[in-house]
Amino acid sequence: MSNKPASHTSSPLTVLVVDDEPDLVELIAYNLQQQGHTVLTAGNGRDALDLAKSRQPDLVVLDVMMPEINGIEVARRLRSQTETASLPIIMLTAKSEEGHELEGLGAGADDYISKPFSMQVLLARIDAMARRTRGQNPGGRDSVLTLGPVAIDLNEHQASVDDTPISLTITEFRLLSTLIANEGKVMTRPALISSAIGPGVTVTERTIDVHVTALRKKIAPHSGMISTVRGVGYRADAPQPAER
Repeated sequence: MSNKPASHTSSPLTVLVVDDEPDLVELIAYNLQQQGHTVLTAGNGRDALDLAKSRQPDLVVLDVMMPEINGIEVARRLRSQTETASLPIIMLTAKSEEGHELEGLGAGADDYISKPFSMQVLLARIDAMARRTRGQNPGGRDSVLTLGPVAIDLNEHQASVDDTPISLTITEFRLLSTLIANEGKVMTRPALISSAIGPGVTVTERTIDVHVTALRKKIAPHSGMISTVRGVGYRADAPQPAER
């Protein structure tokens, strides 16, 4: 793993780094601090939850395998609490733990990186996540998008179903925004990856499938608004009257 600092373009962040490997935490913290970021650290899930609530970081880098409370459960708890429901989460997983990657995304993580990883890749992912978080209305679109019972406020980063607010991760928010903005149009998985996760970020198409599954659950009982186009991608359509 390289420890050479990478250049970045985003504004300084407060990043919570959570891992039970002290050397790795120190390395990540050093590189983030070299880029001007403030770093909070935790060696277990319990401390991570306490810090996330008390210090309100801009982003969390979260390891899966930890003592006391593992990263999957930490992500779930962060998503369930009002103060941290929209907190961007990048999950760290072992290369052989594909199941953990999918479980982490299902629990609310926005992105994941497999160990061992390049520090430049991690910093690039953090920069990309920061740009997505601070630029929720790309391309000058109308600030409020609606499709049937679903409404999205791009400026306020809020979403609702049947006038009831719902909590979405950054990735889910951008994914739903893209689908609604392109109502009736089939969006390929690569196009959704570029829009919801960001250009230049390497993830599998399966990652999008996991995010769509989570998104459908959150817009229930209108999950049928997002249909699968087999072998291509997804399309959003207004629900038929019987669905309303």
